[in-house]
Amino acid sequence: MHGKEHLAQQAFRDILGATVSAAGGLNTDQFGTFAGDIPRTLSPRSAARAKARLGMQIAGTTLGLASEGSFSSGFGPLVENTEILLFIDKTLGLELVEGAVNISALPGGRRVDNADSALAFASAAGFPEQGVIVQSTNDNHLTVYKNFTQLSDLEETVDMLLTDQSTVTILPDYRAHKSPARAETIRRLSYQMARRLATPCSLCQAPGFGQVDIERGVPCSDCRSATALIAADLHGCGRCTHRTRIPRGQATADPQWCDYCNP
Repeated sequence: MHGKEHLAQQAFRDILGATVSAAGGLNTDQFGTFAGDIPRTLSPRSAARAKARLGMQIAGTTLGLASEGSFSSGFGPLVENTEILLFIDKTLGLELVEGAVNISALPGGRRVDNADSALAFASAAGFPEQGVIVQSTNDNHLTVYKNFTQLSDLEETVDMLLTDQSTVTILPDYRAHKSPARAETIRRLSYQMARRLATPCSLCQAPGFGQVDIERGVPCSDCRSATALIAADLHGCGRCTHRTRIPRGQATADPQWCDYCNP
């Protein structure tokens, strides 16, 4: 729905010689929207899996690729974007995930009481390349307005809603085709996934050998207690039990990271 196939095409073509296309008529909004008009009830991984499987069903293929993003404002004014890209190979029984966490440069949603404030928000966010969404609440009923292309349309909509005594909130449109920063994250993850699929397991030769976990516990340089710092990356196969441990090379941790020395 949001042009994500275009973000993955070059990576999969260059690295795998593969074609990425979108399933016709696929409605991924049914799994929830950023705008809030359709609740998001699934975990990010479950939502990506559901999207991939539905696309596979519609297209009649055994391979599926889907992304899912989430945005949270649990860091004061900062907004954290978590993005995952999930690949399914039904024949081989593979389900692989690549992920990224970034601090978004975009502000969180903001309630406005005049059109000028909405226009200032949109301009600061990078409109029209970066889209915006308007939410209005009246008598506990939420209505969402998307796909603005002109500031004049945004101004007219906000003025209309405020005249109707609605509570109006403006927020960034995080859909991939309306958010250049999120699109770039998905593009990078596509390269990560393509490189991973080009890496076979040394034991069973299945594609997709790559990072599956991390190991924490770099010892404190003073007391030798294990800290929360990452000591190694754990790579594994999505089909068999083969695993490898790749140390990050940090022998000890500064006591500032130790819960015993610096509780």
